[in-house]
Amino acid sequence: MYIQHLQPNIIREDSYLTIMSERAGNLILKVLDVDGHMAKTIVEDVSEGLQQLVINLGDLASGNYILNAFNGDVFIKAIRFSKQ
Repeated sequence: MYIQHLQPNIIREDSYLTIMSERAGNLILKVLDVDGHMAKTIVEDVSEGLQQLVINLGDLASGNYILNAFNGDVFIKAIRFSKQ
């Protein structure tokens, strides 16, 4: 599984995560604040191929965050973003 990008980088409500997956499975997204505290965990079912997931982050407080993506226990990518 490969994550291409998260758009937009400054988020109000929804964001769009573009991924490429070799096979169907679960994508686990762990959102941490800048102090390292878990703010939110999201589990998405993904299918094989290129796809764009809509991720609702509107319930987060304003600030800077890091989204850590995992395929099962395997770390894929960390993406920094800001929530307004």
